Amino acid sequence: MTTMSQSLFGLIPTASTGQQWVARSMQLINWGGYHGFHEVAFASTATLVSGGSGTGKSTLLDAYIALTMSHTTPFNGASNGAASGRARGREQRNVLSYARGKLDEARVAGTSSSRDAVLRGDGTDTWSAIAMTWADQVGQTFTAIRAYYVPAAATRNDECSFVRATTDSAFDLRSLEPFAPGRFPRGPLQERLGLVLHDTDIAFTTRLHATLGIGAAGDGAKAMGLLARIQAGQQITTVDALYKSMVLEEPETLAKAQEAIDHFDELSEVREEMLTAQRQLEVLAPIVGLRQRVEAAREQLEVVSTLGVERASERTTPFAHWHDSRRLELARAQEVANRRAYAQAEERKVGLDAQILVTEREHEEIKDNQRRNGGDEIARLEREIAALEDALGDTEVRHARFEQHRAVVGVPVSSKSEFEALRRAAGEFVDSRDERERELADAVYEARAAHAEAVRALETLEREKASLAVRRGNVAAEDHQARCLLAQAAGLTPEELPFVAELLDVRAEHEPWREAIGLALGGFATTLLVDADHLTAFRRAINDVDLRRRLRFEGVRTGLPVVEQTDRSRLDGRLDVKRGPFTGWLTDRLARQFSYVCVDDPADLGKHAKALTRTGQTNDGSRGAHGGRGRPSVLGYSNERRLAQIDEERREATVAVAERRRAVEDAEAAARAFTDQFAAYQAIGGFSWDEIDVRGASRRVAERRERFEELAAGSDVLRALREDEQRLSARLKDLRTQSSRAAVEMERLEAAWGMLTDEVDELTDGLAELEDAGVAASDVQVTLLDDRLAASGWDGGDLRAFTTAVAAMRAELVHAHELAEHDLQSALDTLARTFERFVELWPNPNLGTDPDASYDDFRRILGEIEHQRMFSLRERWSRAISRLSGRDLTMLDTAIEQAVADIRARMEPVNEILSVLPFHDDAHRLRITATVTEAHDITTFRRELRALAKDVPDDATPAERERRYARMAKLLARIRPDSPERRRLVDVREHVRISAECVDLDGNHVSVYDHIAGKSGGESQELIAFIVGAALRYQLGDADAERPRYAPVFLDEAFIKADSRFAGRAVGAWRGLGFQLIIGAPLDKVSALEPHVDLVLQAVKDEVGRSRIQWVAAS
Repeated sequence: MTTMSQSLFGLIPTASTGQQWVARSMQLINWGGYHGFHEVAFASTATLVSGGSGTGKSTLLDAYIALTMSHTTPFNGASNGAASGRARGREQRNVLSYARGKLDEARVAGTSSSRDAVLRGDGTDTWSAIAMTWADQVGQTFTAIRAYYVPAAATRNDECSFVRATTDSAFDLRSLEPFAPGRFPRGPLQERLGLVLHDTDIAFTTRLHATLGIGAAGDGAKAMGLLARIQAGQQITTVDALYKSMVLEEPETLAKAQEAIDHFDELSEVREEMLTAQRQLEVLAPIVGLRQRVEAAREQLEVVSTLGVERASERTTPFAHWHDSRRLELARAQEVANRRAYAQAEERKVGLDAQILVTEREHEEIKDNQRRNGGDEIARLEREIAALEDALGDTEVRHARFEQHRAVVGVPVSSKSEFEALRRAAGEFVDSRDERERELADAVYEARAAHAEAVRALETLEREKASLAVRRGNVAAEDHQARCLLAQAAGLTPEELPFVAELLDVRAEHEPWREAIGLALGGFATTLLVDADHLTAFRRAINDVDLRRRLRFEGVRTGLPVVEQTDRSRLDGRLDVKRGPFTGWLTDRLARQFSYVCVDDPADLGKHAKALTRTGQTNDGSRGAHGGRGRPSVLGYSNERRLAQIDEERREATVAVAERRRAVEDAEAAARAFTDQFAAYQAIGGFSWDEIDVRGASRRVAERRERFEELAAGSDVLRALREDEQRLSARLKDLRTQSSRAAVEMERLEAAWGMLTDEVDELTDGLAELEDAGVAASDVQVTLLDDRLAASGWDGGDLRAFTTAVAAMRAELVHAHELAEHDLQSALDTLARTFERFVELWPNPNLGTDPDASYDDFRRILGEIEHQRMFSLRERWSRAISRLSGRDLTMLDTAIEQAVADIRARMEPVNEILSVLPFHDDAHRLRITATVTEAHDITTFRRELRALAKDVPDDATPAERERRYARMAKLLARIRPDSPERRRLVDVREHVRISAECVDLDGNHVSVYDHIAGKSGGESQELIAFIVGAALRYQLGDADAERPRYAPVFLDEAFIKADSRFAGRAVGAWRGLGFQLIIGAPLDKVSALEPHVDLVLQAVKDEVGRSRIQWVAAS
């Protein structure tokens, strides 16, 4: 067993010869209540600093913290009553308040502000300084100094001038006073006082640690951190908490977890970039096809427009040139055909006329023979027959005229009764002329009115589209225009005066409920929102604005917290609310007034206080509402959906306009046809049945012929002559008919020839004029028109058929022109909306939205995404997820394993130190043990971590990588800094349970120390001293030395619960470990501690608030 002996440097192992630094004295100038210069000497073993509350004992200990430790170390943890002290903030103790000697804080009269009551530096500059001198057992000394120059206006530490200095000797702090007014100039401090100045805290503390032997392998910061925690005097109830908070530093696992999180966030950024690029690709993907549509439509329009097809009345167009050229070719071809046909008809007529002369001579000879053989009666009958045949001819002519009029009215007539009925109908028609004309006029008026209504509907859609194109909302154009007038009067932009509807949109998954939600919101959706702070000024500004449209507005508070509805069964849960100054108020109003439960079955309406069906019926207690469907929705902070609807409605409206125009043409045609019908009916009334009875006249001719045949049949000679005469009559009739046809054909051909020659001349002259004017169809246009003409079904017929075919073709081309115009506008509008959506989603001031001017920029972006960016991002994504799995998660898993082993390894040197220190008595020792206590959640976390730490296969699909990413996100979310599970899962100190046990000299278990709270004050302090003191020896790097190189340990109110017996044991434990104690305690604990210390000092304060240290007793 190592024997202990009392020495100048405390109770140390007898065989020890190692160097040890003890605090010899501390000097203060203007530090807290210590006004002016003060020096405090310490015993090399144990010093007690007592005093009443607020007298300055903690101020003295805070000076030690300010001198030796980092500026982030909190002051006066024990007296603050905090678990780890209070940070050096404006409201806490800090360098500024200590340098000025803050006494109190009082409110400035007549104001809500306050100011500090101070001993010095009230409106003037001041300064403060701290120094401590250490000495070792061979007489070496070392002094560390900090000085502060505090300007009168300083409110932060960094506004002060700092001095950090050291010297390898004792130093009188009062030597700094001559240099304070100059803010401690560097040169004189070095040259005249011989101080070594340090520019940074790190350089200063490094010199302290190196000289005083604080920390192993240069790790003095950890040792000083433990000293700070010891001085803070934390209230701890268990050995586990004591060891973890006082001895164990934050494990490397937390840093490894943060590294994994940081790399995952980098991975998420890459993924987000990749998803963004994918979304950009999806948004821009249609633009190539749309551009092709634009170019094709423009090419079609160019061809058709340059042809001039739609300008039918103009004769100076390429279409007219093509038409006249083709018609001239056809006319000339028909000229040739006409002359050929005329020559053939003339030749045929000459031959027929010669045959007629021969046949007529033969016919007369036969008739003379008939008369010579008793044919007088026959001659009379022949004359009657001739007269009846003439009458029949007249009847046929009148019947033909009648048929022309009958065809106009379209009523069939085959008998006298039907004719008489038609005549009566004709009379009625003529008599009802005025009424019929009124009906037709009304029909024309109604058709024109319907056409005008269709045109107005189309114009309304055009105006709405134009209005929506320059804004993002869906409210009516009239409401928007009225809002713009109010905004202009109030000096606001329309965006600063939003409609409620412009801040709301229906979530995509609940789109079928859009109309019902709009109906439920009703007029609230078209309410303007005004910042309540500006409401009075707004009302005053708009009062004289003359609005035809009445708008509602409401002043609301801005910047309220947003409480989002997460219940998707409710109306407000199915809405997205646009982020902005009104969001908080709007979510609150929706929750209070419109939080309807959305039900599919109207039978469920009564089950809820407020409910809404898909058709828009609402239940609000005993009240309800229904109806109003069919109107466009005003909801949405984007109007892309409405613009698409308008495009579809425009197409339908365009068709409706065309149909109404045709209805007008039909009505006008019916009115024109009435005039023809009236003339026809009027003419029909002037006919009698006998005048048009062709069958009756034919019957009378047949009766005379029958009589003629009977006479002729009575004589064989006459019969033979009659047969010859009939044969020749028939032949003569046929020849005359053919000759007449030939003559008619010649007349027709001659007339056609005249018309053809006139048209050829006219067409030739017209083409010459066009060509002289430079008007001609290009080869492309000629090919297009020829193909169109062939496709129309024209087979090369006459000019009339050509005219009909060309008219049909023209109509098709005009329709194609209209379609091309519509397609062009539709494609341009879609391109513009695509560009607008891209810029809205990914703002870029260098990008425009014009479908023509900006296309190349967006096409370049699309090409970069397709061919470069997506590939690069996918590569980065694959590498990042592989690195996170293969390296970061593996290192985290390994670090957790290693950290548990490190905790046990750290206990071994601490237990080695404890093994030579008697605990309670010489026959017992204290030993620290650790037990792994991983709970189920930690086990499952570790299992998932190991699974994800495996390398990602090179052939993993994007879907597999995405699933892996989702698992990583879920896992790492549990260990993020804001997660309540973080410390439990990755701080391995939570995975073990630390306890202390009392053992005999053979290592046999005697008793266990788990809870400190159940021990008496002194007994608990002894336990703490043994555990923390041994850990401090290890942390200082002196585990294998006979005594610690750095001896001072400051304990502020650490022994306030100790009685005399146990206080002695606690002090003996610290001194047995070779430490120098400086203890701060209240006056009522002095009697318990005084027997166990070698120097007792007391802090006192005068009536002004100035503190000083006075000597009480020394052993």
